[in-house]
Amino acid sequence: MRNFLGFAALTGALLVAAPAAAGETVAKTDSGTVEGINRSGLNIFLGIPYAEPPVGDLRWREPQPVKPWSSVRAATKFAPSCQQDEAKPFGPYTAAFLISGQRSEDCLYLNVWTQEKGKAKRPVYLFIHGGGFQSGGADIAAYDGAGLAQKGAVVVTINYRVGVFGFFAHPELTRASPLGVSGNYGILDTIESLRWVRANIAKFGGDPDNVTIAGQSAGAGIVNALLVSPLAKGLFHRAVLESGPELGLPAMPLAAAEGMGTATMTKAKVSDIAGLRAIPAAEFVKRAGAGFPLPIVDGKILPVSPEDRAAPLVTKLPILIGYTRDETSAAQAPQTVAAFKQEVEKRYAAVAERLLALYPHATDAEAARSGVRLARDRRAAGLLLWAERRSAEGAPVYAYQFEHVLRGADPALNGAFHTSEVPYILGALDFTGATFDATDRKVSDAMQDRWLAFMRTGNPAKARSLPKWRRATLDPASIWRIAPADAEPLLDAEKLSMFREYEAKGGKLGLL
Repeated sequence: MRNFLGFAALTGALLVAAPAAAGETVAKTDSGTVEGINRSGLNIFLGIPYAEPPVGDLRWREPQPVKPWSSVRAATKFAPSCQQDEAKPFGPYTAAFLISGQRSEDCLYLNVWTQEKGKAKRPVYLFIHGGGFQSGGADIAAYDGAGLAQKGAVVVTINYRVGVFGFFAHPELTRASPLGVSGNYGILDTIESLRWVRANIAKFGGDPDNVTIAGQSAGAGIVNALLVSPLAKGLFHRAVLESGPELGLPAMPLAAAEGMGTATMTKAKVSDIAGLRAIPAAEFVKRAGAGFPLPIVDGKILPVSPEDRAAPLVTKLPILIGYTRDETSAAQAPQTVAAFKQEVEKRYAAVAERLLALYPHATDAEAARSGVRLARDRRAAGLLLWAERRSAEGAPVYAYQFEHVLRGADPALNGAFHTSEVPYILGALDFTGATFDATDRKVSDAMQDRWLAFMRTGNPAKARSLPKWRRATLDPASIWRIAPADAEPLLDAEKLSMFREYEAKGGKLGLL
């Protein structure tokens, strides 16, 4: 079995993908030749395998190298998303934010968007989807990489194992693993995709020495994991965490994860891993029940919890972090004076008296507004305090808050909701069911210009045309706000001090 700690070898001369015929393009990878499509000046490759299908005996094993193929392989449509429950529209999430194709265990594929013509060695942007570690995929309209590729990046999106296939641990698997651990297969998949990028992206016009990893929600959680994982060292050079510097979903200890796996085996009424591997994937999702497997502190892949702000970074590199203004629905905020006081006293007990003095709640209307504002301020404080800790290690950190409301969303109910910034960054403003206008395009252009500057230099303001965006400090003004001119001010110094006290007494800031 291959040594999983080794890096993929860099082989082959630079070969920028070039058209083979009208509307088609081919590129040679280390495993074989792929044929994509040419559209609007871009070469697009969909469904390129970066590891062997994790099926049969490879279920719950480290990703294995792709077996070479001899003929030209079609790369013209998305591969199935990794096995998960069916996703249906809910809240602000239309079909554009949900997987649209099939689901399968055979899912370890990636997609590449790159300019047909242009300079080689363009910055690479590898995007890791969200989904609470339980769902999601690259086949989502809001994740289309064409817009950012048109601006000069080589965009890569990936599938990785999720749920009971991505984070399932069991003592039998731990004993059989060359790493001596189990679980974290979704994280290992992401590392394998980065090895594929290192070995092959130059052949698509990308620079393997300038790779930015970006993740949203659980994807940001994986970026956080890669920042502290020794197995990921040297595979990327910048990091973007969207809605996830701190998710509120701490990694599990290995023993606890193995206990969950043992309980799942008992529930499935089999006696060993071979029996579990024999259960069809869709059926196993149902048999596993309502468990919520998460990344695992195992001492090898994750020596520490990524959610621990004090966990040492493996590499000091530029980091860009941010939240959307609203993240969760305003309807989830307390709507009455009694409900607001109850939430504050329960969640913020250590600073409840001080907090209640800072957030007006004399009437139900005041309490409802303060409930929404409190959640926003908590996340903004989390950004600043996270940046303070990471900056102290020598990692340049830049922070943003996305406050623009996506067209078609109910602004009173959903506001700038969780995931709504992604299509603006990628430039994916053409999906069906939404009507975008010149303001949306302006917001998208501004964000893409910032992100491209960050990809190229590690500084999101290092370009003549861009206003200053200083590194994040404890000054709330250091957060770049993608916001209307009449936006409310961010939290003040007194509130930030209160949140610092809350955290010092064991409270948790961040997304949830």
